[in-house]
Amino acid sequence: MAANIRKAVTEDAASWIQLVKATLGEDHPNKQVYDPAWVAAELASGLPGNETWVAEEGGKIQASISVLGAVTANENPVCNLGRNLFHPSSYADGAAEALLGKVTELAVLRRQMCVTRVLASDNPQQVLIEKTGFVCVGFQPLKHITKTREEVLFYVKRARSMASNRLPLSESLPQIGELAAAVLQHLVIPGAPAIRDGGTGYPLQTDVVISPASEDDYKAAREAAAAQNPPQEISSNFNWGTGFMRVSAAMALRAVLSHREGKVVAGMRYLYDEQDRCVRVMEAFCTDNLSLGAVLQHVTKAAQAELSAAYVEMDVLTSSVKLLISAEQLGFVPAAYLPGFHKVHDGTMDLVKMVKLNQTYSIEHDKLTAHALTIVNVIKHCLQDQSIGVAIINLLRDLELFKGLGDGELRKVARLFTQKLFRPGEKIFGKDDQGHEAYVVMRGQIDILLEENTAPIATLGQGQVFGELSFLDGGKRGALAIAKQASILLVMQRPQFFEMTQREPNLGLAVMRNIALELTVRLRRTNAALSAKK
Repeated sequence: MAANIRKAVTEDAASWIQLVKATLGEDHPNKQVYDPAWVAAELASGLPGNETWVAEEGGKIQASISVLGAVTANENPVCNLGRNLFHPSSYADGAAEALLGKVTELAVLRRQMCVTRVLASDNPQQVLIEKTGFVCVGFQPLKHITKTREEVLFYVKRARSMASNRLPLSESLPQIGELAAAVLQHLVIPGAPAIRDGGTGYPLQTDVVISPASEDDYKAAREAAAAQNPPQEISSNFNWGTGFMRVSAAMALRAVLSHREGKVVAGMRYLYDEQDRCVRVMEAFCTDNLSLGAVLQHVTKAAQAELSAAYVEMDVLTSSVKLLISAEQLGFVPAAYLPGFHKVHDGTMDLVKMVKLNQTYSIEHDKLTAHALTIVNVIKHCLQDQSIGVAIINLLRDLELFKGLGDGELRKVARLFTQKLFRPGEKIFGKDDQGHEAYVVMRGQIDILLEENTAPIATLGQGQVFGELSFLDGGKRGALAIAKQASILLVMQRPQFFEMTQREPNLGLAVMRNIALELTVRLRRTNAALSAKK
């Protein structure tokens, strides 16, 4: 007998809870899904864009899908599907497929694209959703806590032609360009050539004061800034609700404002999801074209240090090149590409979900379809910098040489280093040797001598840099370096460094500036010492 596909009503609460128990078990962390009063209230809403549909057989609900409405009214042409619950038997008897077909048919009639999240461990749902015409557009490790912290796939089903109004992507965003190309190919949407715009991010270090703000103060500042027509850079309509089931629990909204010379120049509002222990950046504004990078850096640091968030995420318009570059500098990577998801004037704008992971992760492939795996591999490539050892990143972060760099920039620098082990008494370089390498002491001690068999003029320990002067100009070494004890050094080759500075001129400029400042400090110390001897 064919399943009865219909909208859910309040009286379905008990049967819906039984479906939850059959699919998610009885100990899902979103406890509201077992509360008859909460479920009844959720099922009562039957308005288009905020409704639940079910497949019923023999008086039992076998499958359910909710359309998760946006908190604020918007014209974005998107149908956000969530709380997908499919009893194992509904795959075999066709009830799940019939329900999914009905919901997506309604979205097509409303000229909306469907988007949904599927656990990477749920292969049956991946197979079903791909059979219904959805394509994979993203992958995010650590996304949701169910029984464990799980990876999630993002799927989209298009409902209209999307060949027009596609802005070219900046060549300054190669990782996003790689993901966009794969997604647009999956969706059979014509892409656009990359544009060579020489894009740069917001500076991460600026002379602003950033402080927490109340909800009222943030709204007042945002409204005051509206007169200057700051560009919209973040879309937040898909990120409300907590946990995998997107329950409307009390959410901890926070905000910060950035001041320069007593005036508010930027602000950011973000949500802390206690269920998934993550931070979602919901909106931001900037009136001086400078301060948003520093604000984002402040929020990402607070997310890790104060909230112990597993990750920070935000949906950024692809037109917001400065913010996307700043996010990459801070260690964000693209996790999903969402074409045509944001309404602007008479067209639409693509979004990219940017994620900064604060925990180590692993990717399991055994439950992924071949189709999903193609996108996973693209994002895995984007995430490869995360595999750089945390100890190396932490070491570089504390060095004056790399002061002011974000985690994303530090990872790029860290890739240039190799580790070398030196035995006690082993020479690292000799006096008058050509200087093609710079060194950082990761472990051990290094003696610096003007001549062999003389007393060292300096002994360097963990975190200290040496050999950088000859490294810069390729000239001869002015001293020799010998391992005082067994030591592990991080070694950077001169050609690789200058190749990076050509690819990443802003990053290279920041490092060269720090080197110049360090040399200035040394020169002043030397001059002061010479003056003291006179």
